[in-house]
Amino acid sequence: MFSSNKLPLALTIYFGFFAVFIAFSSVIIYIFTPAFAYAQIDSVKFFLSSLIQSEATVIAIVITLSLVVIQLTASTYSTRVIDIFKESPIIWITVGTYVSAITYGLTILKFIDLIAANGISNFETSIWIAYLLAIFAFGALILYLINALDIMKSSTVINSFAKRITSENILSGVSENEKIVDNDSTSLNYSYIYSDILKPVIEIDADPIQPIIDIIHSSMMKYDYGTMRYGLKVLENYVVDILKNNEFSKDEGIITKHILNHIERVGKLAASRDDEDSVEEVVTVIFMIGKSAVEHEIENLAGEAVNSIKNIGRSAIKREMEDVEMIITDLIAEIGRNSAKRKLDFVTSVSVNSLGIIGKDSSKHALQGLEETVWMAGSIQEIGKLAIKYGLNQSVFYAVNSIGDMGKYTARNDLPKTTIRIINYLKELGLTTLEENLNEITNNAVNYLGEIGRIAVWSELNSTVLPKLLNQVNESLQIIRDKAMEKKFTETISIIDSTLLRIKELKEEQNIQ
Repeated sequence: MFSSNKLPLALTIYFGFFAVFIAFSSVIIYIFTPAFAYAQIDSVKFFLSSLIQSEATVIAIVITLSLVVIQLTASTYSTRVIDIFKESPIIWITVGTYVSAITYGLTILKFIDLIAANGISNFETSIWIAYLLAIFAFGALILYLINALDIMKSSTVINSFAKRITSENILSGVSENEKIVDNDSTSLNYSYIYSDILKPVIEIDADPIQPIIDIIHSSMMKYDYGTMRYGLKVLENYVVDILKNNEFSKDEGIITKHILNHIERVGKLAASRDDEDSVEEVVTVIFMIGKSAVEHEIENLAGEAVNSIKNIGRSAIKREMEDVEMIITDLIAEIGRNSAKRKLDFVTSVSVNSLGIIGKDSSKHALQGLEETVWMAGSIQEIGKLAIKYGLNQSVFYAVNSIGDMGKYTARNDLPKTTIRIINYLKELGLTTLEENLNEITNNAVNYLGEIGRIAVWSELNSTVLPKLLNQVNESLQIIRDKAMEKKFTETISIIDSTLLRIKELKEEQNIQ
């Protein structure tokens, strides 16, 4: 009924056919009406009166039905369904048809004596037109009811709103001071520090995305995953279609980031309600957008997608959704691996940073089971090695930093087993960077190993495992030193010797064997 501002094909054919049929029948009746076909005026008056009353009753029911349908649909999905109703031509044409039929019938009823006096043909033709108009109106009601039932389907409502999602509609609602989004900005600090500023703000009433988001929210509250999934898929398809363009403009960057911002909010709401299924649906949609952005090498948008998944992940971690944590880790890691293989340094850097952040959050909120943190650190190491292979030095630097920061955090919070695993990951990255002559990054890994050991001592880590942890640090440093000796990296050797000496002094001060 309200799915489009254009008439459905079936209704267009129906109206056209009946218009021709009424015109043709009127001519035939006028020309060939025989004298014996004359009807009594009193009978005609009764017939017309009954016909008009039935038409008036039906149109009253139609209007009532329309209001009920709109009320039910608006309460189920969104109050913005009223806008679709107001803009739909079908209801107005149906009402107009009945009004025309009733008006014509009343006119004939008023002037029936005068028409009869002018001849049988005019009299009979006028009655037949009133009769055919009534049939036409009653027939139109069938199509109206079919469309009225169709509007109750969630897909119809969503598709109706989706037709309004155009670049012009979205950009028209963006305030001028928000049009600063720069799709060429691939500085990691720029992306993270100014991430809130870079999200376009659009007035709700002018935002064509908001109605679909309202339906998604409503469906999620009712655990209607089919409708929620359909709405998310519509937004995903729209963004992916934009990404298929050969040129990704600044305006398209504003549009896609605005849609991502909406979807991210849905994910956070789902996490706050402990709705793991909805969170998984949302992050999967964002992942598909990020994956498509990587495939088309649109780094800024891919980074935004990773950042959105990370933000949802942090909300999920606070609610201790362990399964969601693992899924989010896998999705971010997948984007990181794909971007590394395509030599997209910025996206790879964002991926390893995001994994590091949610890894620390995981340690903070799930102190009893830290397999998630270890899994995240392992994913960072894997991406880091790929980054080394493809010469993405910035990503390698951030991979070492992310794992090192996770190790410092776990050491500070009395998590020795997790810390030991992280020490091994740092050692592996340090050795791999040495192999590729990235000794500056190796030095960074060495410094993190020393910091982890120092923090473990001063944080009064469990005395039964502290010696094992420090021995692991010493062994890792010694292995890296041996490799540095082969490569003759004197600076790295000097840093390792200094770090080993500090750890030895700390052990002696604390009487650690």
